[in-house]
Amino acid sequence: MKIARAPQWVTTLGLLGALAAYTLAACTLTACTGDKGTAPAIRPAATTLGSARVSPYNAVMAVGDTLTLVVTGRTLSGAPLAGFDSVQYILQDPTDSLRVHLSATGVVTAVTPSGTNAPVFVQVIAFKDGLARADQSIIQIVPTAFAGATLSIQPVPPDSAKMAWGDSKTITPAIQNTSGQSVDQPMVRYEYGPGDSTTMQCYVPNLVATGTLTQAQLQLTGCGTNNNAGQVGLNNIHAFKTGTAWVHANVMVFGVMLRDSVQYTLTNPYSGFIYASTYYLAGNQPGISSIYIAPGGTVTFYNGFPEALGISVGFTFNDPSAATAATPVPDFGGTTGNVTPLTTSQAQSTRQFLTPGVYEWTATLYGGVPPYTGATWSGSITVQ
Repeated sequence: MKIARAPQWVTTLGLLGALAAYTLAACTLTACTGDKGTAPAIRPAATTLGSARVSPYNAVMAVGDTLTLVVTGRTLSGAPLAGFDSVQYILQDPTDSLRVHLSATGVVTAVTPSGTNAPVFVQVIAFKDGLARADQSIIQIVPTAFAGATLSIQPVPPDSAKMAWGDSKTITPAIQNTSGQSVDQPMVRYEYGPGDSTTMQCYVPNLVATGTLTQAQLQLTGCGTNNNAGQVGLNNIHAFKTGTAWVHANVMVFGVMLRDSVQYTLTNPYSGFIYASTYYLAGNQPGISSIYIAPGGTVTFYNGFPEALGISVGFTFNDPSAATAATPVPDFGGTTGNVTPLTTSQAQSTRQFLTPGVYEWTATLYGGVPPYTGATWSGSITVQ
C-alpha cells in the first residue's frame, strides 16, 4: 500500500513543538551561544491549523464500491482552512489491506466483507505549516448494496430516550429499507450537539503512532475527552450530568449520506445506597451521606457491621411518608416509612421515593459496645 508521506521537516506536533524547532533553527544560523535571543513570533489563530475532519467518518460500502475520503480543516479561531501542505492516509491495521485498497489520495476500494463488529479503521493525518492534526474514518463492508436505505437511531419501545447520569447505553443503529434488506450490526461513531460534550461521552478514535508522531500527539481533543469515563466504544453513549443532550449519527451508506438524531433526557440515578459500617467511625458519615435520585428511585439501606459486634442500625426520616414501598418488597426493616433496626444477618432494606424534595435521614446504632452504642449519623436524599 502506498501512502502520501508527510514533509520531512515535520518533526513534531503542536504549536510548542513548532516554536521549539523555529528557535533551534534560528540559533543554528546565528551561532547564538550565550545570546538570550528573542521569542519567536506567535502563530496567529486565524491561520494556524486547529483541527482536521474526515468525511465520511462513518461509511457502509458494498464489495467493489469506491469511496473518496475528503479532509477539511479549521483554524484555531474556527474558520475554514484554505488547504493543507499534505495529507497522509493509513490503515490502522495493516492486514486490512486484504479487505480494502487505500490509495495515497484517500480513495477506498472495498475488496471483501469486513465481517460482524469488525470495521476497517482509516487514520487520516493532515499537515500544515509544521503542525499536524488527525481524524479517523470507520468503514463497514457488506457483500452487496441495496436501494432505499434509511438510518434510524430512535429508541424502540420499551426503550426510551431517557437515561440516568453515570449510566452507559448501547444504541444499535438500524440501516434498512422497506423491503426488509438491512446492514447487519452496523458500527457507528456517534457525536453530540454543541456544548453537550461535557454532558455525554462520545467515542474517541484510538489513533496509532506513525513516523515521528506519537499516539499522544495525534489524540483528538474533541467531544467528551475532558471527562473521566474512559474509552467509550462504537454504538455507545455515556451520561455525565442531568439535563438534555443530542446524539447525532451521520453514515454514508452506498454513497448516500444518511442522518438521524435523538435528544436524550438525562436524569439522576434511579437507585442509590446508604451504608453503615465500622469504616465510618470518628464522625465519618456512613456510606454516601447525601445522595441524588430521580423521582421513583429506590434507596437501599445497609447494615455493614461485622456480626461479632452485635450492632443493629435503624434509619429514620424527617418525612417518613415519603419513603414508600419498593419493588420487590423488602424482607426486613419494614416496608414503608422509617427503616426499623436491621441486624447484620438481615443486612438491608429498601424504600422508594416518588415525590421530588429533600429528605433528611438519621442512622442510629443499637447494641454493641462503645463507641458504637447510641451513635448517630445523618444525611439527605434529594429527589429531583
